[in-house]
Amino acid sequence: MQGRLRRGGVLAQLVCALCAGWAASASAQPATGPRETVDQSFTSTQPGSPTGVSYSGVYHAAGDPQGNPPFLRRMVFYAPPGMRYDTSVPDRCTATDVELEARGPDACPPGSRLGTGTAEGLFFVPFAHDVVFDHYKHTLHVLNNANEQILLVESEGFTVVRGKVRPDGSIEFNPTTCFPAPPTGQCADDYILQLKSSTVIPAYTRTSRGRVRSYVTTPPTCPAAGAWQSVLRFWWSDGSTDSVTSEQPCQRAARVRHHAHRHRHRRTARPHS
Repeated sequence: MQGRLRRGGVLAQLVCALCAGWAASASAQPATGPRETVDQSFTSTQPGSPTGVSYSGVYHAAGDPQGNPPFLRRMVFYAPPGMRYDTSVPDRCTATDVELEARGPDACPPGSRLGTGTAEGLFFVPFAHDVVFDHYKHTLHVLNNANEQILLVESEGFTVVRGKVRPDGSIEFNPTTCFPAPPTGQCADDYILQLKSSTVIPAYTRTSRGRVRSYVTTPPTCPAAGAWQSVLRFWWSDGSTDSVTSEQPCQRAARVRHHAHRHRHRRTARPHS
């Protein structure tokens, strides 16, 4: 029973690890909302280039970093306009939830493994939310499937959460707050509380017919402000919805050098005699 409870506790927490994890080489300042402090980063600052992604989040009561947050119902990560996820680049993990729960990442091709992370939270005794059954911190694995990011959390066995990669490049997770989740997706009681989550996904590329293809590609241009913007939205059990904007720095140096070169050329050009 305890093993199954811990797997369920990880299930909701695992959702926050998604999407897209990001390394520190191009990190921005953490962004804050009423109930969250998040940091989403890209490893590349170059437009139109392969990039790794990383994410970290800390969740708390509204305006109180020391208090517990509400239960998380839904998360959506909106990528900057023009950013692309191509789930046909890595191998795909087509294992069922049952296979993943039993074997973990070994149920999938090695080429489908995208990255790793951690999940931390509180597991309350069901219907007795003043009693903490477990304060857990577990390793998680990020796997690729067709238009999906699969998150596996190590506990006693593995817990599975599937995030949908949508056509606009956003990724949606619908975490459960109970275990096992009923077919309707509606829990009779909420007792799994997310506190922290993080993921790191290095740049993943594959060369096909002399062309380099990437799992994640940065937008084709860098805005005039010198940063891309990702929007993260959180839906909480108290009915509140938070939107947090995280900036990722990008470079416009190539365009600046191009205009500088043209300016010098015009200044030194002489009229024909």
